[in-house]
Amino acid sequence: MKRIAKQSIVALGLLATLGATPAAAVTISNPTNTHDLGYLSGSLTGGNQTQFLGQTFTAPVTGELTNFQFTLNSSTLQSLYGVVYVWNGSAPTTEVWRSAITPGTAGLVSFNPTGVTLTQGTTYVAFLSTYGLEGNSGLASMGTCLTFVGCNSNLIPNLGTLIIGNILGDGPVFSPIVNNSRDATFSVSIAEAAVPEPATWAMLIIGFGTVGMAARRRRVGAAQ
Repeated sequence: MKRIAKQSIVALGLLATLGATPAAAVTISNPTNTHDLGYLSGSLTGGNQTQFLGQTFTAPVTGELTNFQFTLNSSTLQSLYGVVYVWNGSAPTTEVWRSAITPGTAGLVSFNPTGVTLTQGTTYVAFLSTYGLEGNSGLASMGTCLTFVGCNSNLIPNLGTLIIGNILGDGPVFSPIVNNSRDATFSVSIAEAAVPEPATWAMLIIGFGTVGMAARRRRVGAAQ
């Protein structure tokens, strides 16, 4: 009986997978790239202390983080990395994902995390950062759009605020760009988890009921 029940459960699980709605990719995108925001600094010398530039966003669905992108309009950076945190409204908290160190070349900077699940309604912040990289150097400007000159980034659902992290004597201090006057050239993609079709749920309920009835009959027969 145990073998029959196990086989039935495996078959029902396969049925649920086959009958599920395919995962849909949800993208929050602000592609405008007309203004420089400088500078992301590779080192802490020369008074250029900004070592985090990023954007907050709120996950519209629960699903896997598959990609996020920024644009560097100019760069002499040796290296940088991408990092995603939970955002509590004023500072990053739990680190969700961090990339390997990558060259700080100008142009599109794209990351493809794997195994990272974001929760619907939770706000996150994605950064380009040089913080903690020993022997780094150079400067980079980030592509942004200005909300005061016609950019409609504030109307993009789930797009948050451009965040700067400055390194002071006691560590990073984070703040939004003044009056939310611009947003980063930025996009993030989330693959929503597959959901079984209603008909599949019905078949699963019937199937589990059938397995339960068969088990009960066998117990009754064994008792007799």
